[in-house]
Amino acid sequence: NLFCPILFYPLLLAELNSSGHHCCIGGRKIVLISSKSCLKMAKSAKSKQKTKKPSHVSPLTALHEGEAKGAGKKKTHTRSGNSKRAQKRARKEAEEDLEEERLTALLFGAGTAALGDSVPSEPAKKVHYEEDVNLESAGKSVDSEEDVAFEIDRVGRDSDEDEKEGANPPSDDDDVKFVQEDSDEDGASTEDEDDEEEEESGGPAWEDPDDATTKLVDASSRLKKLRKSRQETEALTSHELEQRLRQRYEETAQLAARTDWATPSNSKLGESIEKGGEDDEEENNDSLRLFSTSTSLLASSRNRLPPNVLNIIRCPDANLSDPNKAVVRAVNFHPGSDPDQPLVLTAGLDKTLRFFQVGEEKSEKIHGIHFSKMPIYSASFLGNTGKVVLSGRRSFFYFYDAVAGKVDYVPRILGRDERSWEKHAVSPDGQLVAFVGNDGYVVLVDSHSKQWVGNLKLNGSVRAITFTPDGSQILASGSDGDVYRWDVKSRRCLERFPNGDGTISSCLAASFENLAVGAESGVVNLYSERQRRIQPSLLGGDRTKTPLKSVMNLHTSADSIRFNSDGQILAMSTQREKDGLKLLHVPTQTVFSNWPTSKTPLGYVWSADFSPQSKYLAIGNDKGKCLLYKLNHYNNE
Repeated sequence: NLFCPILFYPLLLAELNSSGHHCCIGGRKIVLISSKSCLKMAKSAKSKQKTKKPSHVSPLTALHEGEAKGAGKKKTHTRSGNSKRAQKRARKEAEEDLEEERLTALLFGAGTAALGDSVPSEPAKKVHYEEDVNLESAGKSVDSEEDVAFEIDRVGRDSDEDEKEGANPPSDDDDVKFVQEDSDEDGASTEDEDDEEEEESGGPAWEDPDDATTKLVDASSRLKKLRKSRQETEALTSHELEQRLRQRYEETAQLAARTDWATPSNSKLGESIEKGGEDDEEENNDSLRLFSTSTSLLASSRNRLPPNVLNIIRCPDANLSDPNKAVVRAVNFHPGSDPDQPLVLTAGLDKTLRFFQVGEEKSEKIHGIHFSKMPIYSASFLGNTGKVVLSGRRSFFYFYDAVAGKVDYVPRILGRDERSWEKHAVSPDGQLVAFVGNDGYVVLVDSHSKQWVGNLKLNGSVRAITFTPDGSQILASGSDGDVYRWDVKSRRCLERFPNGDGTISSCLAASFENLAVGAESGVVNLYSERQRRIQPSLLGGDRTKTPLKSVMNLHTSADSIRFNSDGQILAMSTQREKDGLKLLHVPTQTVFSNWPTSKTPLGYVWSADFSPQSKYLAIGNDKGKCLLYKLNHYNNE
């Protein structure tokens, strides 16, 4: 006996009921049939299943079933099981590809035509998917108008063109055809012509009508400074306003600010060279130099320093390779060294004298010597020689020959009982050294013989001394507030006048054209050296000399002042205030506003000096550093 499948259960039940082969066990009907009867009924049920038509047959399914049947008839039954599996897998993949193409066409074929306006006019690529459905094999009649044809236009076209192309029926020669069509070349050419016309015009894309005119006479306007006269009331166009602003900038900033980014390129120069040769190149270069600067067109014997803004750049510290271990009390450049890489000395309370050759990118240590018995308060080169004089709060001092490596120890000055030679000044030629002595005396010592050669007497105690740039005169001042001037050769007092501040003088500096006197009140008075005529005092007695300018930018005592090589810059510093350094533009008698700033790491300034030709500025502070700054104005000469 054989248990029949459930699929054929209704048919078998009807057959058995008619034949009477059934029984009941436990209230349930159990059907028992023979194996032969079961096979016959299974065949009859399968034939009925085949004759029943499905309610809906897809054209693709009918097509592939027909192709499968046609291919099956041609195949022989001698193929192996592996070949059948491969064929079945291939048919399955073909069905999946066709179904994917059909879905893709349904999704994208109808929606791209609407986007045709926003897609660039590139050659359109159209793909037509056509299916030839075998209606006879599918068992279903379909009209020719209902054939499946899908089209994908990935660029986009107008609806009229789509309708015209859709009217052409697809060919039935191949199952799938790929057709590529080029877009309209005329439309692309017109767009290119429009772009070329816009580029050739070169006009602005958009203009703001509010910028057409600008008034300069508004009460709250900051543009009133651009007026050429107070009677000017007319509004300016945007172009005129730009020209006024440029002119204002050139008058104020001049060469201090970097404007090399605005220099015209050399492309035009190259064209002119091809046409005119080397002569045209030189003329163009001269014109560029002439019109790229805002300085005066008149020739002058001196390159004047621009006021207000100082073009200065920080360089690596001069003593970066071997910084001082204490306060840098003395900084001095060798007057005869190379201006591009000058030699500078540093000395301080660490009792060590160091020599450095400074540079824009790196400074190298040349030599160093330690004086174990004396903390160094003052150190200076003796003219263009390689000798240095060092002094401090001791009764002795030293002369050091850096070339020969020889140290000359001077235990005391005959006829003087001073126990401290803290301050001194050296003549420009290095022949004399003037020390600050007790009781208002200025002690003169010959640098060759190391012997005393003379004294100069003040009424009060001496606080500051200096030589004139030519070395013919000595200036000194002190507690009485008067400034004395002596002739070096005759030792005769040439001039005496009270300082305009009236307080104790603390420092002096002289150039060829000006004299600067610093006081303990922080006021630095600037006097002219060309006009030495002294006016009589209104109250009688001592005669007065009017200063050109009283600089009050220092809040505490002015401890150090120094002119640069051409006398256009005056450096003023104080030891009692952090970042207490100011630079004065001497021709205009104004302090530079852009440097130093609150972020400049000066610390407490104890010493400062300018290099030969003023290309560098060295500053010694309380941290043992010798800061180095480059003055671009003097480096560009």
